[in-house]
Amino acid sequence: VFAMLRANIRLLRSQRAIQALVTDVDDKEYEFHVANNRGASSSILKFKHHADIWPEVRFETSVRIRSVTLDTLFRREGLQAEDYQALIMDTQGSELLVLEGCIPILRNFRFIKTEVSDFEAYEGCCQLADIERFMSRHGYQERIRERFASRDEGGSCFDVVYERIGSP
Repeated sequence: VFAMLRANIRLLRSQRAIQALVTDVDDKEYEFHVANNRGASSSILKFKHHADIWPEVRFETSVRIRSVTLDTLFRREGLQAEDYQALIMDTQGSELLVLEGCIPILRNFRFIKTEVSDFEAYEGCCQLADIERFMSRHGYQERIRERFASRDEGGSCFDVVYERIGSP
């Protein structure tokens, strides 16, 4: 997947691909489960109710990876958070970990878009209510919520956009 990303952006001079596992702590080892749907459902978390919507998806293999916070990653790569208006996340249930690890630079982002469910798609994953509490505590307000999948048993997956309160 990373090689495909690099190939896709090779002609875009203002973009660069960085391969990293972003969480809430630096240098913690995780087992990263790789899914059979071209990696789209890969996660540090195990499936729980994911199969209720996507029964054909399964983990094929796993690799051990060390984590980094977004704050540390930005410093290590020489990036300035104020150069970016938006943070877009789709980390298969670990979005709250990413947010907790970027608190020092969080207010630099005017918009934060995240994929999140209101049920436990992955074991121990963050859910919509968790993200809502975090975003509210840190001065962000929901602007857009789009449902893109639902379980027959109840619960849905959403793309949600938050905007920093007081943004111009």
